[in-house]
Amino acid sequence: MKKLVLVLVLVFALAIPALANPFVDVPLNHWAYDAVQSLAAKGVIVGYPDGTFGGQRTLTRYELAEALAKALAYVEQYGGIKEDVEILSKLAVEFADELANLGVRVADLEATLGEQSEAVAAMKDLVDKHERFFDPVKISGTWKADYNVVVIGDEETPVGTATLTDRADIKFAAEINPETTAAITLRVDNVLSGAPVLSARKYDLRYAGDWDLWVSSDIEPATIGLGLVYDFDVNEEFAGAWAQWEWDSDDDLGTWTMFMDVDDFYVLNVAFALGDDDDVAMGITASWDQAAGNALVAGANLGFDLTDDDDDEEIGMTLEGAVMTADFAAIEFGAAAQLSATFGDEKDITATVDGWYTSKDFVPTNSDYDPDELGVELGVAFKLTDDDDDMQISAKPYWGYAMDSAMAVNSDHYVGLELNFENIDEDHPESTGYLSAEYSILTGDIELQARLLDIYLTDEEDLIFNIRGKYDIAATPDYYALANLIYNFEDDPMTLIVEGRVDSGSVPFYSAEAQLKYAIAEKTNLKFGVEMNDWDADINDWDDSDEFVINDGLTKVYAGIEVKF
Repeated sequence: MKKLVLVLVLVFALAIPALANPFVDVPLNHWAYDAVQSLAAKGVIVGYPDGTFGGQRTLTRYELAEALAKALAYVEQYGGIKEDVEILSKLAVEFADELANLGVRVADLEATLGEQSEAVAAMKDLVDKHERFFDPVKISGTWKADYNVVVIGDEETPVGTATLTDRADIKFAAEINPETTAAITLRVDNVLSGAPVLSARKYDLRYAGDWDLWVSSDIEPATIGLGLVYDFDVNEEFAGAWAQWEWDSDDDLGTWTMFMDVDDFYVLNVAFALGDDDDVAMGITASWDQAAGNALVAGANLGFDLTDDDDDEEIGMTLEGAVMTADFAAIEFGAAAQLSATFGDEKDITATVDGWYTSKDFVPTNSDYDPDELGVELGVAFKLTDDDDDMQISAKPYWGYAMDSAMAVNSDHYVGLELNFENIDEDHPESTGYLSAEYSILTGDIELQARLLDIYLTDEEDLIFNIRGKYDIAATPDYYALANLIYNFEDDPMTLIVEGRVDSGSVPFYSAEAQLKYAIAEKTNLKFGVEMNDWDADINDWDDSDEFVINDGLTKVYAGIEVKF
Protein backbone atom coordinates (compact mmCIF):
# COMPACT_ATOMS: atom_id res chain seq x y z
CA MET A 1 0.00 0.00 0.00
CA LYS A 2 2.97 2.34 0.63
CA LYS A 3 3.78 2.08 -3.07
CA LEU A 4 0.34 3.45 -3.85
CA VAL A 5 0.95 6.34 -1.47
CA LEU A 6 4.23 6.93 -3.29
CA VAL A 7 2.34 7.20 -6.59
CA LEU A 8 0.16 9.93 -5.17
CA VAL A 9 3.25 11.61 -3.74
CA LEU A 10 4.92 11.60 -7.15
CA VAL A 11 1.79 13.06 -8.78
CA PHE A 12 2.11 16.18 -6.64
CA ALA A 13 5.89 16.25 -6.15
CA LEU A 14 6.24 19.34 -8.31
CA ALA A 15 3.54 21.31 -6.47
CA ILE A 16 4.42 24.38 -4.38
CA PRO A 17 5.14 23.37 -0.76
CA ALA A 18 2.91 24.66 2.02
CA LEU A 19 4.33 27.20 4.49
CA ALA A 20 3.85 25.07 7.62
CA ASN A 21 4.48 21.46 8.58
CA PRO A 22 0.99 19.88 8.67
CA PHE A 23 1.97 16.62 10.45
CA VAL A 24 4.14 16.32 13.57
CA ASP A 25 5.30 12.84 12.67
CA VAL A 26 6.82 13.86 9.28
CA PRO A 27 10.32 15.29 9.93
CA LEU A 28 11.51 18.26 7.87
CA ASN A 29 14.37 16.18 6.51
CA HIS A 30 12.14 13.25 5.46
CA TRP A 31 12.47 12.37 1.74
CA ALA A 32 8.69 12.72 1.21
CA TYR A 33 8.24 15.86 3.31
CA ASP A 34 7.57 18.23 0.37
CA ALA A 35 5.11 15.85 -1.33
CA VAL A 36 3.13 15.15 1.88
CA GLN A 37 3.02 18.86 2.65
CA SER A 38 1.75 19.63 -0.89
CA LEU A 39 -0.92 16.91 -0.76
CA ALA A 40 -2.16 18.18 2.60
CA ALA A 41 -2.28 21.78 1.33
CA LYS A 42 -4.46 20.70 -1.56
CA GLY A 43 -6.80 18.77 0.74
CA VAL A 44 -5.91 15.40 -0.78
CA ILE A 45 -4.77 13.92 2.56
CA VAL A 46 -5.99 15.01 5.97
CA GLY A 47 -4.18 12.77 8.45
CA TYR A 48 -5.61 11.80 11.84
CA PRO A 49 -7.23 13.78 14.66
CA ASP A 50 -4.06 13.63 16.77
CA GLY A 51 -2.17 15.64 14.10
CA THR A 52 -0.20 12.69 12.73
CA PHE A 53 0.14 11.46 9.18
CA GLY A 54 0.51 7.78 10.13
CA GLY A 55 3.04 7.12 7.42
CA GLN A 56 4.16 3.80 8.95
CA ARG A 57 0.56 2.52 9.21
CA THR A 58 -0.93 0.27 6.49
CA LEU A 59 -3.40 2.29 4.42
CA THR A 60 -6.87 0.82 3.83
CA ARG A 61 -8.45 0.71 0.38
CA TYR A 62 -11.16 3.16 1.45
CA GLU A 63 -8.61 5.63 2.84
CA LEU A 64 -6.67 5.54 -0.41
CA ALA A 65 -9.86 5.80 -2.45
CA GLU A 66 -10.80 8.91 -0.48
CA ALA A 67 -7.43 10.46 -1.27
CA LEU A 68 -7.78 9.41 -4.90
CA ALA A 69 -11.22 11.06 -5.15
CA LYS A 70 -9.79 14.32 -3.81
CA ALA A 71 -6.88 14.08 -6.23
CA LEU A 72 -9.31 13.60 -9.12
CA ALA A 73 -11.27 16.63 -7.99
CA TYR A 74 -8.06 18.71 -7.84
CA VAL A 75 -6.94 17.65 -11.33
CA GLU A 76 -10.42 18.35 -12.68
CA GLN A 77 -10.25 21.90 -11.30
CA TYR A 78 -6.61 22.81 -11.90
CA GLY A 79 -5.44 20.31 -14.55
CA GLY A 80 -2.45 17.96 -14.53
CA ILE A 81 0.30 16.68 -16.77
CA LYS A 82 -0.35 13.66 -19.02
CA GLU A 83 1.65 11.20 -16.91
CA ASP A 84 -0.24 12.21 -13.75
CA VAL A 85 -3.61 11.71 -15.44
CA GLU A 86 -2.58 8.27 -16.73
CA ILE A 87 -1.60 7.19 -13.21
CA LEU A 88 -4.89 8.48 -11.78
CA SER A 89 -6.84 6.65 -14.51
CA LYS A 90 -5.21 3.33 -13.59
CA LEU A 91 -5.89 3.94 -9.92
CA ALA A 92 -9.53 4.79 -10.71
CA VAL A 93 -9.96 1.41 -12.42
CA GLU A 94 -8.50 -0.40 -9.40
CA PHE A 95 -10.69 1.49 -6.91
CA ALA A 96 -13.89 1.77 -8.97
CA ASP A 97 -16.10 0.18 -6.26
CA GLU A 98 -14.75 2.40 -3.49
CA LEU A 99 -15.01 5.54 -5.63
CA ALA A 100 -18.64 4.72 -6.43
CA ASN A 101 -19.38 4.37 -2.71
CA LEU A 102 -17.79 7.77 -2.16
CA GLY A 103 -20.10 9.33 -4.75
CA VAL A 104 -17.66 9.76 -7.61
CA ARG A 105 -19.81 9.78 -10.78
CA VAL A 106 -19.10 8.80 -14.37
CA ALA A 107 -19.44 12.47 -15.32
CA ASP A 108 -16.71 13.36 -12.80
CA LEU A 109 -14.29 10.90 -14.37
CA GLU A 110 -15.16 12.05 -17.89
CA ALA A 111 -14.40 15.65 -16.90
CA THR A 112 -11.08 14.68 -15.30
CA LEU A 113 -9.70 11.83 -17.39
CA GLY A 114 -11.59 12.06 -20.69
CA GLU A 115 -14.64 10.09 -21.81
CA GLN A 116 -12.54 7.45 -23.63
CA SER A 117 -10.36 6.49 -20.68
CA GLU A 118 -10.22 3.03 -19.18
CA ALA A 119 -11.32 4.43 -15.82
CA VAL A 120 -14.51 5.92 -17.30
CA ALA A 121 -15.36 2.58 -18.95
CA ALA A 122 -14.80 0.79 -15.65
CA MET A 123 -17.05 3.23 -13.81
CA LYS A 124 -19.79 2.89 -16.45
CA ASP A 125 -19.70 -0.89 -16.06
CA LEU A 126 -19.94 -0.47 -12.32
CA VAL A 127 -22.93 1.89 -12.58
CA ASP A 128 -24.71 -0.55 -14.91
CA LYS A 129 -24.05 -3.35 -12.43
CA HIS A 130 -25.46 -1.33 -9.56
CA GLU A 131 -28.57 -0.36 -11.52
CA ARG A 132 -29.15 -3.92 -12.62
CA PHE A 133 -28.48 -5.81 -9.43
CA PHE A 134 -28.65 -3.40 -6.50
CA ASP A 135 -31.43 -0.99 -7.39
CA PRO A 136 -33.81 -2.88 -9.70
CA VAL A 137 -37.08 -2.71 -7.79
CA LYS A 138 -39.85 -0.26 -8.60
CA ILE A 139 -42.76 -0.05 -6.17
CA SER A 140 -46.24 1.14 -7.10
CA GLY A 141 -49.73 0.49 -5.91
CA THR A 142 -53.08 1.67 -4.64
CA TRP A 143 -54.44 2.09 -1.12
CA LYS A 144 -58.17 2.41 -0.50
CA ALA A 145 -60.27 2.88 2.60
CA ASP A 146 -64.08 2.85 2.59
CA TYR A 147 -66.59 3.61 5.32
CA ASN A 148 -70.34 3.09 4.92
CA VAL A 149 -73.35 3.23 7.19
CA VAL A 150 -76.82 1.77 6.58
CA VAL A 151 -79.61 4.38 6.55
CA ILE A 152 -82.39 2.08 5.29
CA GLY A 153 -81.99 -1.47 6.55
CA ASP A 154 -83.81 -4.75 7.03
CA GLU A 155 -84.16 -7.38 9.75
CA GLU A 156 -80.68 -8.79 9.17
CA THR A 157 -78.93 -5.42 8.81
CA PRO A 158 -80.60 -2.68 10.88
CA VAL A 159 -80.24 1.06 10.45
CA GLY A 160 -76.92 2.37 11.79
CA THR A 161 -74.84 -0.67 10.91
CA ALA A 162 -71.43 0.69 9.89
CA THR A 163 -68.40 -0.95 8.30
CA LEU A 164 -64.85 0.18 7.67
CA THR A 165 -62.75 -1.66 5.12
CA ASP A 166 -59.36 -0.92 3.63
CA ARG A 167 -57.20 -2.52 1.00
CA ALA A 168 -53.70 -1.95 -0.27
CA ASP A 169 -52.34 -3.43 -3.49
CA ILE A 170 -48.55 -3.09 -3.60
CA LYS A 171 -46.68 -4.01 -6.77
CA PHE A 172 -42.96 -4.81 -6.76
CA ALA A 173 -41.46 -4.85 -10.27
CA ALA A 174 -37.82 -5.56 -11.05
CA GLU A 175 -35.57 -5.90 -14.08
CA ILE A 176 -33.41 -8.87 -13.18
CA ASN A 177 -31.33 -8.56 -16.35
CA PRO A 178 -31.95 -7.25 -19.88
CA GLU A 179 -33.89 -10.43 -20.73
CA THR A 180 -35.79 -11.02 -17.48
CA THR A 181 -38.38 -9.02 -15.55
CA ALA A 182 -40.40 -9.99 -12.51
CA ALA A 183 -43.34 -8.47 -10.67
CA ILE A 184 -45.61 -9.42 -7.80
CA THR A 185 -48.63 -7.63 -6.38
CA LEU A 186 -49.42 -8.20 -2.71
CA ARG A 187 -52.78 -7.31 -1.21
CA VAL A 188 -53.22 -6.35 2.43
CA ASP A 189 -56.82 -6.17 3.63
CA ASN A 190 -58.31 -4.71 6.79
CA VAL A 191 -55.27 -3.13 8.40
CA LEU A 192 -57.45 -0.43 10.00
CA SER A 193 -59.80 -2.98 11.52
CA GLY A 194 -56.94 -4.68 13.34
CA ALA A 195 -57.27 -7.99 11.49
CA PRO A 196 -54.94 -7.64 8.48
CA VAL A 197 -54.89 -10.35 5.82
CA LEU A 198 -51.95 -10.65 3.41
CA SER A 199 -52.34 -12.44 0.09
CA ALA A 200 -50.50 -12.65 -3.22
CA ARG A 201 -52.78 -10.96 -5.73
CA LYS A 202 -50.81 -11.21 -8.97
CA TYR A 203 -47.38 -12.31 -10.10
CA ASP A 204 -45.51 -12.14 -13.37
CA LEU A 205 -42.12 -13.48 -14.46
CA ARG A 206 -40.98 -13.02 -18.04
CA TYR A 207 -37.85 -14.10 -19.88
CA ALA A 208 -37.32 -13.04 -23.49
CA GLY A 209 -33.99 -14.29 -24.76
CA ASP A 210 -33.25 -17.08 -27.20
CA TRP A 211 -36.67 -18.41 -26.19
CA ASP A 212 -39.59 -16.96 -24.24
CA LEU A 213 -40.92 -17.94 -20.82
CA TRP A 214 -43.90 -16.46 -19.01
CA VAL A 215 -45.04 -17.49 -15.54
CA SER A 216 -48.00 -15.46 -14.36
CA SER A 217 -51.33 -15.32 -12.59
CA ASP A 218 -52.79 -13.99 -15.87
CA ILE A 219 -51.61 -16.22 -18.73
CA GLU A 220 -53.30 -15.33 -22.05
CA PRO A 221 -52.42 -17.86 -24.81
CA ALA A 222 -53.69 -17.19 -28.32
CA THR A 223 -56.56 -19.25 -29.77
CA ILE A 224 -55.37 -22.36 -31.61
CA GLY A 225 -56.89 -22.75 -35.07
CA LEU A 226 -60.68 -22.44 -34.86
CA GLY A 227 -60.78 -23.07 -31.11
CA LEU A 228 -61.66 -26.75 -31.25
CA VAL A 229 -59.03 -27.66 -28.64
CA TYR A 230 -58.22 -24.26 -27.14
CA ASP A 231 -60.06 -20.93 -27.48
CA PHE A 232 -58.87 -17.87 -25.57
CA ASP A 233 -62.40 -16.54 -24.99
CA VAL A 234 -63.41 -19.69 -23.12
CA ASN A 235 -60.74 -19.32 -20.46
CA GLU A 236 -59.39 -15.80 -20.94
CA GLU A 237 -56.88 -15.74 -18.09
CA PHE A 238 -55.50 -18.38 -15.78
CA ALA A 239 -52.60 -18.84 -13.42
CA GLY A 240 -49.87 -20.92 -14.99
CA ALA A 241 -46.91 -20.91 -17.34
CA TRP A 242 -46.34 -20.27 -21.06
CA ALA A 243 -43.20 -20.94 -23.09
CA GLN A 244 -42.35 -20.53 -26.77
CA TRP A 245 -39.26 -21.18 -28.83
CA GLU A 246 -38.19 -21.42 -32.48
CA TRP A 247 -36.84 -24.86 -33.33
CA ASP A 248 -34.74 -24.65 -36.49
CA SER A 249 -37.27 -22.74 -38.58
CA ASP A 250 -35.06 -23.09 -41.67
CA ASP A 251 -35.84 -26.82 -41.71
CA ASP A 252 -39.56 -26.23 -41.04
CA LEU A 253 -39.41 -27.48 -37.47
CA GLY A 254 -41.55 -24.51 -36.55
CA THR A 255 -42.55 -22.55 -33.50
CA TRP A 256 -43.21 -24.58 -30.36
CA THR A 257 -45.61 -23.23 -27.75
CA MET A 258 -46.42 -24.85 -24.44
CA PHE A 259 -48.77 -23.58 -21.74
CA MET A 260 -50.40 -25.04 -18.67
CA ASP A 261 -52.81 -24.52 -15.84
CA VAL A 262 -51.24 -26.98 -13.43
CA ASP A 263 -54.52 -28.24 -11.95
CA ASP A 264 -56.52 -28.37 -15.20
CA PHE A 265 -54.64 -28.82 -18.48
CA TYR A 266 -51.30 -28.97 -20.32
CA VAL A 267 -51.10 -27.95 -24.00
CA LEU A 268 -48.28 -28.24 -26.56
CA ASN A 269 -48.65 -26.73 -30.03
CA VAL A 270 -46.22 -26.79 -32.96
CA ALA A 271 -46.87 -24.32 -35.79
CA PHE A 272 -44.97 -24.36 -39.10
CA ALA A 273 -45.38 -23.56 -42.80
CA LEU A 274 -45.75 -26.00 -45.70
CA GLY A 275 -45.68 -25.69 -49.48
CA ASP A 276 -43.17 -24.36 -51.96
CA ASP A 277 -44.05 -20.79 -51.02
CA ASP A 278 -44.70 -21.54 -47.34
CA ASP A 279 -48.32 -20.54 -47.99
CA VAL A 280 -49.93 -23.33 -45.97
CA ALA A 281 -49.99 -22.83 -42.21
CA MET A 282 -50.16 -26.03 -40.16
CA GLY A 283 -50.39 -26.69 -36.47
CA ILE A 284 -50.26 -29.86 -34.40
CA THR A 285 -51.59 -29.81 -30.84
CA ALA A 286 -51.38 -32.27 -27.98
CA SER A 287 -53.14 -31.74 -24.66
CA TRP A 288 -53.51 -33.57 -21.37
CA ASP A 289 -56.82 -32.37 -19.97
CA GLN A 290 -57.13 -33.15 -16.26
CA ALA A 291 -60.33 -31.11 -15.88
CA ALA A 292 -62.02 -33.30 -18.54
CA GLY A 293 -61.27 -36.54 -16.69
CA ASN A 294 -57.55 -36.96 -17.41
CA ALA A 295 -58.28 -36.96 -21.12
CA LEU A 296 -55.69 -36.96 -23.88
CA VAL A 297 -56.48 -34.68 -26.81
CA ALA A 298 -54.68 -34.52 -30.16
CA GLY A 299 -55.51 -32.10 -32.93
CA ALA A 300 -54.29 -30.56 -36.17
CA ASN A 301 -55.22 -27.38 -38.04
CA LEU A 302 -54.49 -26.18 -41.58
CA GLY A 303 -54.80 -22.74 -43.13
CA PHE A 304 -54.88 -22.19 -46.92
CA ASP A 305 -54.77 -19.10 -49.10
CA LEU A 306 -57.00 -19.96 -52.09
CA THR A 307 -56.43 -16.66 -53.90
CA ASP A 308 -54.53 -16.44 -57.19
CA ASP A 309 -52.12 -13.55 -57.64
CA ASP A 310 -54.35 -11.92 -60.27
CA ASP A 311 -57.62 -12.27 -58.33
CA ASP A 312 -59.32 -9.25 -56.81
CA GLU A 313 -60.95 -11.34 -54.11
CA GLU A 314 -59.14 -12.83 -51.14
CA ILE A 315 -60.29 -16.31 -50.19
CA GLY A 316 -58.99 -18.40 -47.34
CA MET A 317 -59.88 -21.69 -45.69
CA THR A 318 -59.10 -23.06 -42.23
CA LEU A 319 -59.64 -26.67 -41.15
CA GLU A 320 -59.24 -28.23 -37.72
CA GLY A 321 -59.83 -31.68 -36.32
CA ALA A 322 -59.23 -33.32 -32.93
CA VAL A 323 -59.69 -36.62 -31.14
CA MET A 324 -60.09 -37.14 -27.41
CA THR A 325 -59.97 -40.14 -25.11
CA ALA A 326 -60.56 -40.30 -21.37
CA ASP A 327 -58.69 -43.21 -19.73
CA PHE A 328 -58.53 -44.79 -23.22
CA ALA A 329 -62.10 -46.03 -22.72
CA ALA A 330 -63.61 -44.43 -25.83
CA ILE A 331 -62.62 -42.14 -28.67
CA GLU A 332 -64.47 -38.85 -29.17
CA PHE A 333 -63.80 -36.45 -31.99
CA GLY A 334 -64.62 -33.05 -33.39
CA ALA A 335 -64.06 -31.14 -36.62
CA ALA A 336 -64.49 -27.53 -37.71
CA ALA A 337 -64.03 -25.58 -40.93
CA GLN A 338 -64.21 -21.95 -41.96
CA LEU A 339 -64.29 -20.43 -45.43
CA SER A 340 -63.78 -16.65 -45.64
CA ALA A 341 -63.79 -14.25 -48.57
CA THR A 342 -63.08 -10.53 -48.87
CA PHE A 343 -64.33 -8.72 -51.94
CA GLY A 344 -65.83 -5.47 -53.23
CA ASP A 345 -64.30 -2.48 -54.97
CA GLU A 346 -62.65 -1.41 -51.71
CA LYS A 347 -62.47 -4.91 -50.23
CA ASP A 348 -64.85 -3.83 -47.51
CA ILE A 349 -67.18 -6.86 -47.65
CA THR A 350 -66.29 -10.04 -45.79
CA ALA A 351 -68.28 -13.26 -45.89
CA THR A 352 -67.66 -16.27 -43.66
CA VAL A 353 -69.11 -19.76 -43.56
CA ASP A 354 -68.47 -21.85 -40.44
CA GLY A 355 -69.26 -25.53 -40.04
CA TRP A 356 -68.62 -27.93 -37.15
CA TYR A 357 -69.29 -31.43 -35.87
CA THR A 358 -68.67 -32.77 -32.37
CA SER A 359 -69.45 -36.21 -31.01
CA LYS A 360 -71.54 -36.70 -27.91
CA ASP A 361 -68.77 -36.57 -25.30
CA PHE A 362 -66.23 -34.33 -27.02
CA VAL A 363 -65.67 -31.90 -24.13
CA PRO A 364 -62.12 -30.43 -23.96
CA THR A 365 -62.02 -27.90 -21.11
CA ASN A 366 -61.14 -24.99 -23.39
CA SER A 367 -63.14 -25.86 -26.50
CA ASP A 368 -65.38 -23.21 -28.06
CA TYR A 369 -67.80 -25.88 -29.33
CA ASP A 370 -70.67 -27.62 -27.59
CA PRO A 371 -70.60 -31.44 -27.61
CA ASP A 372 -73.06 -33.53 -29.60
CA GLU A 373 -73.72 -30.96 -32.31
CA LEU A 374 -73.66 -30.54 -36.06
CA GLY A 375 -73.93 -26.92 -37.14
CA VAL A 376 -73.36 -24.24 -39.75
CA GLU A 377 -73.32 -20.43 -39.63
CA LEU A 378 -73.17 -17.88 -42.42
CA GLY A 379 -72.28 -14.23 -41.85
CA VAL A 380 -71.61 -11.19 -44.04
CA ALA A 381 -69.95 -8.01 -42.73
CA PHE A 382 -69.96 -4.75 -44.67
CA LYS A 383 -69.93 -0.97 -44.21
CA LEU A 384 -73.07 1.14 -44.42
CA THR A 385 -71.13 4.42 -44.65
CA ASP A 386 -68.52 5.90 -46.96
CA ASP A 387 -64.93 6.29 -45.84
CA ASP A 388 -65.23 10.08 -45.80
CA ASP A 389 -68.27 10.04 -43.49
CA ASP A 390 -67.64 11.18 -39.95
CA MET A 391 -69.45 8.29 -38.25
CA GLN A 392 -68.64 4.80 -39.47
CA ILE A 393 -71.35 2.12 -39.33
CA SER A 394 -70.80 -1.54 -40.13
CA ALA A 395 -73.40 -4.29 -40.28
CA LYS A 396 -73.24 -8.06 -39.97
CA PRO A 397 -76.33 -10.14 -40.69
CA TYR A 398 -75.96 -13.83 -39.90
CA TRP A 399 -77.86 -17.12 -39.95
CA GLY A 400 -77.18 -20.32 -38.07
CA TYR A 401 -78.57 -23.81 -37.77
CA ALA A 402 -77.60 -26.70 -35.47
CA MET A 403 -78.83 -30.21 -34.64
CA ASP A 404 -77.59 -33.08 -32.55
CA SER A 405 -74.74 -35.22 -33.86
CA ALA A 406 -77.16 -38.01 -34.80
CA MET A 407 -78.99 -35.47 -37.01
CA ALA A 408 -82.28 -36.39 -35.36
CA VAL A 409 -83.22 -33.32 -33.29
CA ASN A 410 -82.88 -29.64 -34.12
CA SER A 411 -81.04 -27.85 -31.28
CA ASP A 412 -80.87 -24.29 -32.62
CA HIS A 413 -81.98 -22.20 -35.56
CA TYR A 414 -81.54 -18.44 -35.57
CA VAL A 415 -81.03 -15.26 -37.60
CA GLY A 416 -79.45 -12.07 -36.33
CA LEU A 417 -78.07 -8.65 -37.11
CA GLU A 418 -75.21 -6.72 -35.51
CA LEU A 419 -74.54 -3.00 -35.98
CA ASN A 420 -71.31 -1.35 -34.87
CA PHE A 421 -70.90 2.43 -34.60
CA GLU A 422 -67.44 3.98 -34.53
CA ASN A 423 -66.21 7.57 -34.54
CA ILE A 424 -69.60 8.75 -33.34
CA ASP A 425 -67.90 11.98 -32.30
CA GLU A 426 -64.89 12.83 -34.46
CA ASP A 427 -63.29 14.66 -31.52
CA HIS A 428 -63.66 11.59 -29.30
CA PRO A 429 -62.71 8.33 -31.00
CA GLU A 430 -63.46 6.47 -27.77
CA SER A 431 -67.20 7.07 -28.33
CA THR A 432 -68.63 3.77 -29.61
CA GLY A 433 -71.97 2.06 -30.04
CA TYR A 434 -73.31 -1.45 -30.58
CA LEU A 435 -76.77 -2.85 -31.38
CA SER A 436 -77.74 -6.46 -31.99
CA ALA A 437 -80.90 -8.50 -32.43
CA GLU A 438 -81.22 -12.27 -32.69
CA TYR A 439 -84.41 -14.21 -33.42
CA SER A 440 -84.75 -17.90 -32.56
CA ILE A 441 -86.76 -19.60 -35.29
CA LEU A 442 -87.22 -22.65 -33.06
CA THR A 443 -88.66 -20.89 -29.98
CA GLY A 444 -89.74 -17.48 -31.26
CA ASP A 445 -87.61 -15.72 -28.63
CA ILE A 446 -85.87 -12.44 -29.48
CA GLU A 447 -82.68 -11.23 -27.79
CA LEU A 448 -81.83 -7.53 -28.03
CA GLN A 449 -78.57 -5.92 -26.88
CA ALA A 450 -77.46 -2.28 -26.96
CA ARG A 451 -74.42 -0.34 -25.83
CA LEU A 452 -73.41 3.33 -26.10
CA LEU A 453 -70.19 4.30 -24.34
CA ASP A 454 -68.39 7.62 -23.78
CA ILE A 455 -70.96 9.82 -25.50
CA TYR A 456 -70.18 13.54 -24.92
CA LEU A 457 -73.36 15.59 -24.55
CA THR A 458 -71.89 19.11 -24.47
CA ASP A 459 -69.31 21.09 -26.41
CA GLU A 460 -67.52 21.82 -23.13
CA GLU A 461 -66.86 18.05 -22.78
CA ASP A 462 -68.06 18.14 -19.18
CA LEU A 463 -71.06 15.79 -19.47
CA ILE A 464 -70.68 12.16 -20.57
CA PHE A 465 -73.38 9.53 -21.07
CA ASN A 466 -73.08 5.70 -20.95
CA ILE A 467 -75.72 3.00 -21.33
CA ARG A 468 -75.89 -0.73 -21.91
CA GLY A 469 -78.63 -3.31 -21.69
CA LYS A 470 -80.03 -6.64 -22.75
CA TYR A 471 -83.65 -7.71 -23.24
CA ASP A 472 -84.90 -11.24 -23.96
CA ILE A 473 -88.42 -11.24 -25.38
CA ALA A 474 -89.69 -14.65 -24.35
CA ALA A 475 -92.55 -16.28 -22.50
CA THR A 476 -90.91 -14.94 -19.34
CA PRO A 477 -89.07 -11.72 -20.26
CA ASP A 478 -85.55 -11.33 -18.89
CA TYR A 479 -83.68 -8.05 -18.97
CA TYR A 480 -81.10 -5.78 -17.36
CA ALA A 481 -80.06 -2.23 -18.09
CA LEU A 482 -77.72 0.35 -16.59
CA ALA A 483 -77.00 3.96 -17.49
CA ASN A 484 -75.10 6.86 -16.00
CA LEU A 485 -74.27 10.53 -16.40
CA ILE A 486 -70.80 11.81 -15.55
CA TYR A 487 -70.30 15.53 -14.93
CA ASN A 488 -66.80 16.99 -14.65
CA PHE A 489 -66.78 20.36 -12.86
CA GLU A 490 -65.03 23.00 -14.92
CA ASP A 491 -63.34 25.00 -12.15
CA ASP A 492 -62.86 22.27 -9.53
CA PRO A 493 -61.18 18.86 -9.63
CA MET A 494 -64.50 17.15 -8.94
CA THR A 495 -66.60 14.57 -10.79
CA LEU A 496 -70.26 13.71 -10.13
CA ILE A 497 -71.63 10.34 -11.28
CA VAL A 498 -75.34 9.47 -11.20
CA GLU A 499 -76.23 5.90 -12.16
CA GLY A 500 -79.39 3.81 -12.39
CA ARG A 501 -79.82 0.05 -12.92
CA VAL A 502 -82.59 -2.50 -13.35
CA ASP A 503 -82.49 -6.31 -13.34
CA SER A 504 -85.59 -8.40 -13.83
CA GLY A 505 -84.12 -11.38 -12.01
CA SER A 506 -83.35 -9.55 -8.76
CA VAL A 507 -85.42 -8.56 -5.74
CA PRO A 508 -85.63 -5.59 -5.58
CA PHE A 509 -85.31 -5.17 -9.34
CA TYR A 510 -83.88 -1.61 -9.37
CA SER A 511 -80.81 0.14 -7.96
CA ALA A 512 -79.46 3.69 -7.96
CA GLU A 513 -76.24 5.39 -6.89
CA ALA A 514 -74.75 8.89 -6.82
CA GLN A 515 -71.08 9.59 -6.14
CA LEU A 516 -68.94 12.71 -5.87
CA LYS A 517 -65.20 12.29 -6.43
CA TYR A 518 -62.77 15.01 -5.41
CA ALA A 519 -59.08 15.04 -6.33
CA ILE A 520 -57.55 16.64 -3.23
CA ALA A 521 -54.00 16.16 -4.53
CA GLU A 522 -52.08 14.39 -7.23
CA LYS A 523 -53.02 10.68 -7.23
CA THR A 524 -55.22 11.21 -4.15
CA ASN A 525 -59.02 11.12 -4.42
CA LEU A 526 -61.85 11.36 -1.95
CA LYS A 527 -65.32 10.03 -2.68
CA PHE A 528 -68.73 10.51 -1.06
CA GLY A 529 -71.91 8.80 -2.13
CA VAL A 530 -75.20 7.10 -1.50
CA GLU A 531 -76.39 3.79 -2.97
CA MET A 532 -79.89 2.36 -2.88
CA ASN A 533 -79.84 -1.44 -3.25
CA ASP A 534 -76.28 -2.70 -3.77
CA TRP A 535 -75.35 -3.46 -7.39
CA ASP A 536 -72.89 -6.22 -8.27
CA ALA A 537 -70.59 -3.94 -10.33
CA ASP A 538 -68.91 -0.73 -9.16
CA ILE A 539 -70.27 2.58 -10.34
CA ASN A 540 -69.04 3.40 -13.86
CA ASP A 541 -66.91 0.26 -13.83
CA TRP A 542 -68.70 -2.26 -15.99
CA ASP A 543 -67.15 -5.45 -17.23
CA ASP A 544 -68.64 -8.28 -19.25
CA SER A 545 -67.62 -10.66 -16.47
CA ASP A 546 -69.94 -8.88 -14.01
CA GLU A 547 -73.20 -10.63 -13.22
CA PHE A 548 -75.24 -7.39 -13.29
CA VAL A 549 -77.48 -8.38 -10.39
CA ILE A 550 -78.71 -6.54 -7.30
CA ASN A 551 -77.28 -8.02 -4.09
CA ASP A 552 -79.50 -6.57 -1.36
CA GLY A 553 -82.19 -4.03 -0.51
CA LEU A 554 -80.11 -1.79 1.75
CA THR A 555 -79.47 1.92 1.31
CA LYS A 556 -76.01 3.08 2.38
CA VAL A 557 -74.17 6.36 2.70
CA TYR A 558 -70.43 5.99 2.20
CA ALA A 559 -67.13 7.82 2.05
CA GLY A 560 -63.69 6.71 0.95
CA ILE A 561 -60.16 7.68 -0.01
CA GLU A 562 -57.90 6.30 -2.72
CA VAL A 563 -54.17 6.96 -2.97
CA LYS A 564 -52.00 5.81 -5.86
CA PHE A 565 -48.23 5.65 -5.58
